[in-house]
Amino acid sequence: MKYKILVITLFFMSNIVLSQAGKIQYEVKLGIDLKEVDKTYVEFFKEIVDYGNNQQFQLLFNNKSSSFKYVEKLNNDTNFDKNADLIARTFINSSSDVYVDYIIKKVVLKEPDGTLIEKKYDPAGWEITNESKIIGTYLSYKAKKIVYYTSAKGQSKNMDVIAWFAPNLPYPYGPIDFYGLPGLILELTQNKATFLATKIDLVEEEIKIDFPKGKTITKEEYDKKLESSMGGVLIGKKREMEKDKQ
Repeated sequence: MKYKILVITLFFMSNIVLSQAGKIQYEVKLGIDLKEVDKTYVEFFKEIVDYGNNQQFQLLFNNKSSSFKYVEKLNNDTNFDKNADLIARTFINSSSDVYVDYIIKKVVLKEPDGTLIEKKYDPAGWEITNESKIIGTYLSYKAKKIVYYTSAKGQSKNMDVIAWFAPNLPYPYGPIDFYGLPGLILELTQNKATFLATKIDLVEEEIKIDFPKGKTITKEEYDKKLESSMGGVLIGKKREMEKDKQ
């Protein structure tokens, strides 16, 4: 898999990273094999892959908290399909803006419709291996984690998550809501999607992170709401495909 060259902007003093804050840009690559998709849905999934591969995200952090947000860069395109873009984000498990407070152990997800979800703070469960590789100019180590969840059909499922973190960047942050490793996560793969840090900007000045305000609900409550709304979106996309074939 080819990625853009990792661009690094760092501020050093005596070869020690003194930065207390940073801005990290991530890009996404979807690993969906269209040959394995039912022919009826190939065009639909091709569109989702195209949208997913064009998405960017930004991680902001200070020494207390972090935020991970979708970067809106395609929305001014007259051909931009908001529903397809949202489905792509949902498919790669990145439809939410994620806020993490590492001091009071709090995680808040802000959904595209404005709903606020409070999620369990869970930095544990990582298995760090001896496997390593160079990402950009950084020696990175592989860590694994299994995430358990309940599907829309109420079935218990699990998902393997692979992260590559750089100990020379001693920040416990990462994309989506994955964190807690002894180094910044430069690459993360889950649900056939890989997030790669393509720009790292570490700064000494404070970056303020404002958590969204409002009433929060549980993840289980929102999943029930999402099941019905996303079902409507998928049905709408299917109807559009069938109409185009007529």
